[in-house]
Amino acid sequence: MKDYYCINLKFKNTKISNKAFHSHLFVSDKEMYFQIIDNDVNSKIDTYFSVSENALGLFEENFEVVNTEISIMFDQSRIFKITSFQNDIKNQYFTIYVSKICLIHENTYKEFVNEGVAFLNNNGLSVVNLFYSFFTNLKNKNNFSISRMNGMHDFYKIDNIEFRPELEFKNDEKRESKKFTIKKIPTIKFNFENIEFEEIKNRIQLICNFLSFCYSVRIVFEKIVFRTEDKIFIFRDTEPNNKTYISELTNNFKFLKENYNIQKILETDWFSNYKTNEKAITKAIDNFLHAREVSLGASFLLLFNIIEIFNINKNQEKFKFNTYKDDIVKDIFSQLKQYLTDKNDEIEFEKKLESVVNKIEYKPFKSPLEETLKINKIDPTTFGFTLNKLKKTRDSITHGSVSSIKEEDLKLQIYCVRKIAICLILSKLGLKEDLNKNIT
Repeated sequence: MKDYYCINLKFKNTKISNKAFHSHLFVSDKEMYFQIIDNDVNSKIDTYFSVSENALGLFEENFEVVNTEISIMFDQSRIFKITSFQNDIKNQYFTIYVSKICLIHENTYKEFVNEGVAFLNNNGLSVVNLFYSFFTNLKNKNNFSISRMNGMHDFYKIDNIEFRPELEFKNDEKRESKKFTIKKIPTIKFNFENIEFEEIKNRIQLICNFLSFCYSVRIVFEKIVFRTEDKIFIFRDTEPNNKTYISELTNNFKFLKENYNIQKILETDWFSNYKTNEKAITKAIDNFLHAREVSLGASFLLLFNIIEIFNINKNQEKFKFNTYKDDIVKDIFSQLKQYLTDKNDEIEFEKKLESVVNKIEYKPFKSPLEETLKINKIDPTTFGFTLNKLKKTRDSITHGSVSSIKEEDLKLQIYCVRKIAICLILSKLGLKEDLNKNIT
């Protein structure tokens, strides 16, 4: 039985070739690649393609699928590696490795309709484990069991999806072996109604982002499998950039008074607030996580940028007048010109008055960043520093003067701005009124 799918491809860049080429698509949880066959011993299409302008771009920008034996979707799939011609017993081929593919099969037996599961990276395991007790065999030494923690059995509903973090188990038991091991696999199990592939993937991504923020580790889904009445969708993401950064697991619930644990916060209206401001919150969470993976100076800038991301960007307010500015200028000029000793200065003096009136129509300026924190009920001095002090440090680092700041002082300011960032993100997730003001 063959372990690949047959797909015919054409290069969109006809300078490489205008022919259709037979290829074999190999798919596994570790890697996905096409072996593009060309048995012409003099062929150089592997070289032509490798040096083409967009060779390491998106798959669909480079290739057209002419026909295929399997329904397939490319979700912004990136070509990240190309290997030159090789030979097996039958064919000469070169190989391109791709990042994202969704295979679509027939749901022949109409099983598990509207059910799905997303498989997470290793960081996901550290979080999903928290929903379970330890393996035990207290009652029967030959019987091992594991159960969900109290209060963590329910599914959490967001729009037309309900989900819960869940462990799957895999073993390597063989008939002739004396022992076998059990492997825990972190997942998000979900049920859905009237929702398409892109929406499902988006929902799972936002859940991963939210859990990543809650526990300060980067959780990535690597595979999603779900079924409709007619189809089975299997999406894989083998992007090499999906690195598992090992960060210390720590939760941010201490910043809340009422929703102080994971089951409570998952039952809030966090999702609708996230969707309302999805782009900004996603960027803020990525900054927050990235700040744990870089140098001190870069960490400070990433965290301070979260305040800027949510900057209200308030326009400076103006005074309201009951007449036109030109009339005000003329009135003031008529009153003050008598004090000029040189009448030849009157024209320049009137221009000066016009400039002054243009400035005084604005009310005293309030810092948008300060207003942003105030509106979100965040006082940075609670965490040790004023916003002005943090801004000066931001400016010093931006202008390449990070060495002028003592390392210990910079660390303390990072702790401060990290707490500000956490509170801001929580506020934007709809938890502003629940912020714990006693956290220092």
